[in-house]
Amino acid sequence: MANAAALPVLIASSLFSDYCPSGLVLALALRKNGIPMRIIDKELKPRFGERGAGLSPRSIELHRLLGTGHDVLDAAKPLPWTRHYAPDGVTPVKTFQMVPQVEARVGIPNPNALMLGQHHHEAILRAHLEKMGTKVEFGAELTGFSQSEGAVTVEITHRDVNGAGKDVVETLDVTFLVGADGAHSFVRKALGLGFLGETRVGDTMVLGDVEVKGGPREYWEQWGGVSTGRVANLRPSGQDPHICTFLFAGTGFEPEKIHASREALTFLSLFYEISNRRDIEFGEVVWSAVYRNRPNIRMVDCMRVNRVFVLGDAAHCHTPAGGQGMNSGIQDSLNLGWKLALVYRGIAPLGLLDTFGEERLPVIAEMLHKTTEMFGHVMKTAGGERGGRGGDFSQLGVNYRNSSIVLSNHSNDAISTPVRTPSYNKESETAALPGDRAPDAPSLIDISDDSTTTLFGLLSPSFHTVFVFSSDQDHEYGGDGWSWRDVGEVIARQPGNTVRSVLVLRRGSNLKITGDSGTDEKRFFDCVVRDEEGCAFEGYKVAAREELIVIVRPDGVIGARTGAVEGIGRYFGKLFD
Repeated sequence: MANAAALPVLIASSLFSDYCPSGLVLALALRKNGIPMRIIDKELKPRFGERGAGLSPRSIELHRLLGTGHDVLDAAKPLPWTRHYAPDGVTPVKTFQMVPQVEARVGIPNPNALMLGQHHHEAILRAHLEKMGTKVEFGAELTGFSQSEGAVTVEITHRDVNGAGKDVVETLDVTFLVGADGAHSFVRKALGLGFLGETRVGDTMVLGDVEVKGGPREYWEQWGGVSTGRVANLRPSGQDPHICTFLFAGTGFEPEKIHASREALTFLSLFYEISNRRDIEFGEVVWSAVYRNRPNIRMVDCMRVNRVFVLGDAAHCHTPAGGQGMNSGIQDSLNLGWKLALVYRGIAPLGLLDTFGEERLPVIAEMLHKTTEMFGHVMKTAGGERGGRGGDFSQLGVNYRNSSIVLSNHSNDAISTPVRTPSYNKESETAALPGDRAPDAPSLIDISDDSTTTLFGLLSPSFHTVFVFSSDQDHEYGGDGWSWRDVGEVIARQPGNTVRSVLVLRRGSNLKITGDSGTDEKRFFDCVVRDEEGCAFEGYKVAAREELIVIVRPDGVIGARTGAVEGIGRYFGKLFD
């Protein structure tokens, strides 16, 4: 496609009003693909706040894919145990794990949710962006845009330029505009997108962060319940020992009064009234937000209008139950990033961008249903029970099996893709079918230098990865008469810098890859690894003496699973122009 606009992508973000750093994740994904872009935010500077602090196991995997995983895992902490108190406020009634912890297993190295305050999360992403030469432009607000055939003309108002209190208006053309600007999204409203769903009446909630004096709190603490009609929660920060996130829910208090006040007095009177715990001393209320008796549970009816997109909270808002919103926004961003990059580079047609909404909207619809159901349970029990949290909420089972751009022509009927599959599907955690997450596999030995890596370590947000699982045959031919040379030739016909090939040998194999010019381990593949513990073959359900080709997309999703070399061309034919 022709790209006459001055800037490929502009991301309009609103980091404080958005409970998800979706704009930052998209920005990093684009920069990893070599796409120039700008990200603007109307806030004058970053703001403090835990906000959306729960990282799902799937989000942790996507951070590893982006290259931010090490920093995220260093900073994040496990969820604390929950403790519910008797009416005296002191006697524990129940101590339990809000989300039951499970052991790591082959294919799922990070099975448990972690806590990472949003301001810490954003700081990690900003630091990685800055290493790539991109800084968030704070104090820059999108105030208008219009679309033409080949570009979007945007108006950006820069606030308080040079601290002089003066506004400066900038106009420029961009190829694509992305609204990651929160639940009150200017972009969504300007597009006139429907925001479908409901507004719940009668559920009063206020939440925020407050300074706690003395030592750090150990538990996620809960007071009140159904009998009192009110509940108070304190959850310790995973990163700041003197900060707790608070939540008040129920009736008989004025949430606006707490929200408007930054003094501890208003907060204290309500907390002590519900908890009877005057031994806990507080400082300043750092930030707060109100579900104004009417939590919105809504989503857009489409995520793209020509060259303009919405994602994250701009596309879907919900109750805080289940911790799905922020994590869903991360998946929005990874899904869109690689597609935008291919289209901008002229490799894929503009129509590929239709699959962003095609794949994400069914996931969001199911997410809203699940979190709304959980929210109802939380309000009924005043937060005193788990309500089944966990399982689906890991997001490891989120899948795109019903997508028009995934491919399966595998001959084994036992693992053939169903006609329709729920977008949250337990089987998809480990089934390794097209549309599912790609499972990890440890102990892969690079035969060029005997170094050890993992399957996740071979993935990238910048290209597709074609894995060829070798049979036990001690020669360079795959199943059905196709050779590794055939695989190499099909991959060579794809656009440059879009595909990487990996041959996976069975454990114990001493196979050498040969060609007309003699031994040359890199002749047909970019990388050759030996599956030292058999975990890759087992995790991807490869039968003995079977050849299998699995293509993993830049967002860590399996795009194709095929036993025929022609399947490679068929899959990429769905994507490339």
